[in-house]
Amino acid sequence: MLNATSGKVRSHWQVSMSTKLFIAAILVISAVLFAGIFASLNMTDTSAPSAKKEPTQTTYTTEDVKQHDSKASCWTIISGSVYDITSFIPRHPGGEEILRACGTDATNLFKTRQTSDGQPVGSGSPHSSNAEEQLKKLLIGKIR
Repeated sequence: MLNATSGKVRSHWQVSMSTKLFIAAILVISAVLFAGIFASLNMTDTSAPSAKKEPTQTTYTTEDVKQHDSKASCWTIISGSVYDITSFIPRHPGGEEILRACGTDATNLFKTRQTSDGQPVGSGSPHSSNAEEQLKKLLIGKIR
């Protein structure tokens, strides 16, 4: 191939310095993009699973909990811990019986399925270990 400016013959494998730099830049950008995509696809939590979820350090008063006494915002106290059970209301197997717990200390209700005056609620038997595991996910703090 004849170079018009110098009159020298160049093979098709010979390229100018600017073309080499352009190709190098494209290769670097491609490598960075590929590495970023690969890293994002392989993001996993490699830490050892903890046996117990760390409880939050937030503390509430019973007055705080009493303000959340409706289906729209339902907090409850069980064994000194505060739970926001609002998101669980639609999934509760016992239907709207769970609303009895909103804004109150529902320890007795949860553990024995009886109201504070001894009235049986639901099956009358204690909640299952599965129910206790689900409850842990709704923990928001402790009572002070």
